[in-house]
Amino acid sequence: MDISATNPIPAGALERAMQICHTKLAELWRVQRKRKSLLVKETAGLGERRFVAVVQFERQRFLIGGSPGSITLLARLPDEESAGEER
Repeated sequence: MDISATNPIPAGALERAMQICHTKLAELWRVQRKRKSLLVKETAGLGERRFVAVVQFERQRFLIGGSPGSITLLARLPDEESAGEER
């Protein structure tokens, strides 16, 4: 039995539903992109499972050191925009 023959979809309803889905997906994409404000900008391994890394949260940057048992803040670096001015 052909369902479309007994229950036809109104003209334009599918297009409208697709527009709504597209709008909602675009909103979700924007929200998810905004949430990504914590970044690991660079890492360097020091051997024996130790490392140093530059971590950025929004415009603030930090130098951290890590080992299997701990993570330590080594220094607060200049903010991203002021670091670009120094170059």
